[in-house]
Amino acid sequence: MKFIVCGIMGALMEFLIIYVLVGRLHITPVVSYIFSGGIPAVFVFLFNRHVTFRVGSGNSRAQSRRFILVYTLTFILNYCLSSSLYLVGLHVILPLPIALANGITTLDITYMAKVLAIAVTAVVNYTFSHLFIFKKEPVPMEAQLAVF
Repeated sequence: MKFIVCGIMGALMEFLIIYVLVGRLHITPVVSYIFSGGIPAVFVFLFNRHVTFRVGSGNSRAQSRRFILVYTLTFILNYCLSSSLYLVGLHVILPLPIALANGITTLDITYMAKVLAIAVTAVVNYTFSHLFIFKKEPVPMEAQLAVF
């Protein structure tokens, strides 16, 4: 649940950045997808490390390196999906007369593409976060037995 809350907060940051870049500064969505991931990435790492997976101890450098590796891969996946879905949506959804009559804009297509890409990459990100980045070190058997 904490991972989902963190993901929603990170996604909201991404959407805010996209809104500013695309909606206000009129930067193309394909370019804005590149810039919308930096600040949320730092937030997501710190939140997941300290709140979601509660890994306050351990080698933070190793965790940072693993996070950068996984985040880079999921960022590339997210970027490719977002851009592809945006371009497909731009050429398939936007030209439809019904869509135009209902007021669907380029910004709407940008958001829809990002939502779908985030949904796919969230599953990948959680799996790698749990099993690779913030994996808990096994507790020695003696420590487990000492509890009894």
